[in-house]
Amino acid sequence: MKTLLLTSLLLIASAAHADTTLGIDQLKALIPGNSVSGFADALGKNYTAYYSPDGVLIQMLENKLKRKGTWTISDDGQFCTQFPTQQKKCTKVTQAANGEYHRIKDDGMVTNTMKKFYKGNAFKL
Repeated sequence: MKTLLLTSLLLIASAAHADTTLGIDQLKALIPGNSVSGFADALGKNYTAYYSPDGVLIQMLENKLKRKGTWTISDDGQFCTQFPTQQKKCTKVTQAANGEYHRIKDDGMVTNTMKKFYKGNAFKL
């Protein structure tokens, strides 16, 4: 009985801290026409980005490298980005309890931490 109670409490506690996966409608409300400041976990660099409503992505990395690509939201609810010299990368997006968003690959790897969203092209990229 004691073990069952402890297991139940652990499950409830872990569920309270679990990230929430965003659906298509939530992604469409969050991304198009907005900017983000974040950390590219895969690159180890801070960045800012603007996701224009027409699917153009403009990103500025902390080393002032500015690059232009495209973004889409797939029919299965994945957020996809592509830069000219790279393959298309599609991930699910989750929201953490602290308000940050994470791009997560199918294998569970976090590729980006989107720390804060802003209305419009906030960084004039």
